[in-house]
Amino acid sequence: MQIKGVDVSKFQGAIDWKKVKEDGIQFALIRAGYGKETSQKDELFEQNYESCAANDIPCGCYWYSYALSPQEAVEEAQACLDVIRGKKFEYPVYLDIESDAQVNLGKNIIEQIASSFCSTIENAGYWVGIYSYMSFLEQYLTPDIRNRYSIWVAQIGVNETSYEYQHGVWQYSHTSSVNGINGEVDCNYCYIDYPSAIKEAGLSGYKNLSVSAQISQVYTIIKGDTLWGISERYLGSGDKYPELKKVNFLTSDTIYPGQKIKIPKISEM
Repeated sequence: MQIKGVDVSKFQGAIDWKKVKEDGIQFALIRAGYGKETSQKDELFEQNYESCAANDIPCGCYWYSYALSPQEAVEEAQACLDVIRGKKFEYPVYLDIESDAQVNLGKNIIEQIASSFCSTIENAGYWVGIYSYMSFLEQYLTPDIRNRYSIWVAQIGVNETSYEYQHGVWQYSHTSSVNGINGEVDCNYCYIDYPSAIKEAGLSGYKNLSVSAQISQVYTIIKGDTLWGISERYLGSGDKYPELKKVNFLTSDTIYPGQKIKIPKISEM
C-alpha cells in the first residue's frame, strides 16, 4: 500500500481540512509541541487534531526534541503525554530528533535520548515512532532502535527513498502544495496500515479490538536467531512467523542481536 499524507504545525496557519481531504490527503501527522514544558504545545495542535477528527482524517503526532540528556528526554516525553492525554491516534506518536546540538553529543547519548523518550511514551500505552532525516537515522541510531520503533524517514529530492531499513513513512517533500493549506507543506507516503495495527493492538487510546495482538512476553534476540526459529519455539510453528512481524510491526525478516520483540499469546492466534 502507499497513501499520501501531510505533516503540519502552527507554521501552516489555519487549515481547511475538508479541502485537504478532498485533495487526496489520507492521513496527517500533527506537531503536538516541542521541548520539556507543556506550555510549549503547538498553538494549533488542538485545532488541527479536532478538525482532522471532524473530517475523518486519521492522524498521528510528533514532538520536536531539544533534549541533551536521557533525563531531559523523559521530561519531554512527559510534557508530550500531558498534551496528548485523552486523545486517540491512528498513526504513531513520533519523536522528532534532528537538532545540530544533539548531533554534537555523539551516537551513544543520542541513542539513550531516543530510547528514553520512546519508552516513556510506549509505557503510557501509545504506538511510538522516530522521525529524522536519513543520514541521522543511519549514523546515530543502532539497528536495535531502528527496528524497535516505527520509523518516519525524511529524504527530499529523490523519486524513491534509498533508506534501506524498515520504515513506515517517507517524507519526500518540504515544498508541496495542497488545497486547504496556505503556502508550502511537507508531504509523505505511508506504506503500512497503521490504523488497523494500532486499533488491533489496543494502543493510542483504542481498546483491543482483537485478542490476536495480546502479548505473552518480550524476547531479546540472540546471535543465530531467525523469525522462523522463534516462531517455531514460542508459537508452535515456524509458519506463524508473519504473526511476529505483524505484532512487532516489522517490514523485513532481518533481526539483530539485542533487539526486543513481542511474542503473542499462542491461544489467541
